[in-house]
Formats: sequence, C-alpha cells, structure tokens
Amino acid sequence: MMNVLVFGEILWDIIEGKKHLGGASLNFAAHCAQCGQYAGMISSLGQDELGDAALDKIKELKVDTTLIQRSVSRSTGTVLVTLENGQPEYEVIAGVAYDYVHKEELDENEISEYDTFYFGSIIQRNKESREALYYVLDNFEFDKIFYDVNLRKDCYSQSVIEKSLGYCTMLKVNDDEVEVLSNMLFGKGLRFEDFSKEVIKQYPQIKIVIITAGKNGCALYYDAQLVTIPGISIEVKDTVGAGDSFSAAFLSIYDKTEDPIQAASVANYVGSFVASSHGAIPKYSNGILALLS
Repeated sequence: MMNVLVFGEILWDIIEGKKHLGGASLNFAAHCAQCGQYAGMISSLGQDELGDAALDKIKELKVDTTLIQRSVSRSTGTVLVTLENGQPEYEVIAGVAYDYVHKEELDENEISEYDTFYFGSIIQRNKESREALYYVLDNFEFDKIFYDVNLRKDCYSQSVIEKSLGYCTMLKVNDDEVEVLSNMLFGKGLRFEDFSKEVIKQYPQIKIVIITAGKNGCALYYDAQLVTIPGISIEVKDTVGAGDSFSAAFLSIYDKTEDPIQAASVANYVGSFVASSHGAIPKYSNGILALLS
C-alpha cells in the first residue's frame, strides 16, 4: 500500500446550480482511497459552511484531513462548471482558502509518514500556497512524485510549469496540454514521442510521461520508447474526475507491478467507468474493484 500525500485544491464545483465537492487534487485523493491506498491532503478550507461540509465529506471519502488548514479570512473554493456535450468548462474563483496554504502551519512529522507525493498547477497560482508546496518538495523525500499538469485558464505560467517539471518523477498531461506545453517550452508543436523525449532530455529525473487522450486511450513514454494503449468504448455521461481516477489507478497498479503498460490498461478502464458515470467520484463497481485488486 502506498501512503499518498496530495497537495492541492479542495473546492465545490457548481454544475447546473448544484454543488459537487471536487477539485482535481481531491478527486485524485478520493480515487486513491477507492483504489485501496492511504491518502491524505494538504490544502485549506474556509471556516464557513462550505468548509465544514467539505471536511465531513472528505472524511466520508476516507481521505485523511489532518493536514488540511482552515482559513478565517478566506472562503472555501468554488468553481462554476458548464457542460458542453459532457465536456466541462471551468470558471475557477480566485483568492480562496486553498490559495493560502501556510508553510509554517505544516506538521513535518505527519508529512514524513508519506512515501508518494502528488501535485498539480492550480494550487500554484498564488504565492502563499506555491511557497508551501516548494517547501515540502525541497525538504522531504518521496519514492514517487506525480505531477498532473492539469492546465486551467489563468491558473498557470511558464515559470510554474518549468519549476514543477524539475521536481516530478512521473508526468501526466492530456493530448491538448501536449500542444500547449510544446509551444510554451520548446517553441513549436511536437508529436507525443518528440514532446516526451524533449521533456526527459531537459528533466532526466522524470521516468515516465503519461499522455491521456480520452476515447483514444493513452500513450506512455518510458525507457526511450512510446507505447500506445487503446481506449475503451463507452457512452460518456460526464468526464469530470475521469482523468483524476486514471492517475490514481495508474499509480496504484504501477506501485504493485512496476509495469506501466498494465498500470495504464487498468487506468483506462477506471477512467472510462468514471466518464460513463455521473459525478467525479462515483463508487466503483465490483468489476473495477476486481481489476484493482
């Protein structure tokens, strides 16, 4: 079993007027728990009704809340989500509690219990949380550091991307992000294989690049080779949380087998199950649990 520490956003997605607890980082942590791993979060919630409700729900999801801070002056995060043919568009509200994780409030003994670390880009949009993240990455050792780029409008910069790439040992992007990052980092559009080669050339501590492509499955670059894994044919209900479940399943199976192809194959099934279900964190079916066991 991995002990996975997730540093990132906790927020409420407002979809068609209804509140759904989410944020890529929380979704990932909750899916790790469903995959049988021990998961905890570093984040911040407001001392408000939404914060109280979030904390209760996170505990129900079996994610450890010890390292979640509470802010007196900042409200709990929210995102306005609109769906177009099942695909989400996000309006991420700034200046909320998770933008203000304070490094001086971090419990070092608690952090040292974890062997795997996950982070994304959204949590780095504000200096306070960004410095707390780098403090953890600079002062604690982890067997695996998983960076899910997870680009959102106005929530990233080239300097954040480059700094993050310097820390991670496993990188996950989607096919659209490959295009954005290729142009940002290398000044031209690159194919999956060329993009992966360039990333690892500049950041040689990265052992695996994972590129998800929705219904077209995913590609893996490791040991100087690109391998493609076909997708699963499904009827999409909504894709919120599907990529996060993919990441959790991939890490879980890879930790057991050290076989990235097997890990990606199982992760494709898990991500497809979530995309064919309502909500970001649906309860896994017996079939999915059997795949993960």
